[in-house]
Amino acid sequence: MFFIVLFSYAHTMKWVSKIVASGAIHGKLGKQLASQRALHEQLKLLLPTPLDSQLKASVLQHGRLTLFVASPVWASRFRYLMPQLQRQLQQRGIRVAKVRTAILPDESKRAARIKEGDQPVLSQEVGRQMRQLAKTIEDPLLRDALLRLSRHSKQL
Repeated sequence: MFFIVLFSYAHTMKWVSKIVASGAIHGKLGKQLASQRALHEQLKLLLPTPLDSQLKASVLQHGRLTLFVASPVWASRFRYLMPQLQRQLQQRGIRVAKVRTAILPDESKRAARIKEGDQPVLSQEVGRQMRQLAKTIEDPLLRDALLRLSRHSKQL
């Protein structure tokens, strides 16, 4: 139901809030959105600095809380706090059976890093060597993988 978290959380929440406020969506979705937003804000208040700023999104579904963070480094830091966070939520009347982290990378930063034309390219010689090597490989999967990689070489 909450596919919303797969996109930029802040941007998506503003967009969804506008739709809900406009009256286009009513009832259950509006209540769930408000509930998820309130939970997210509570979580941010419970987290110490700088973890509070690294929580990108959160979803509580069927007693399972998923915390979305930007990188594996932050995910490991969150894992240390999970038992404490789970107890704090239970004290506030929020039943959480399991807490996990998931990575939600910042797509705007990724897009800035990988611009068109910035893709790594193999030299022409390396491409030729990979094609020659592929001819000697019996395993079809490995052979095909090498041939695909060799296509990234500079062409004359």
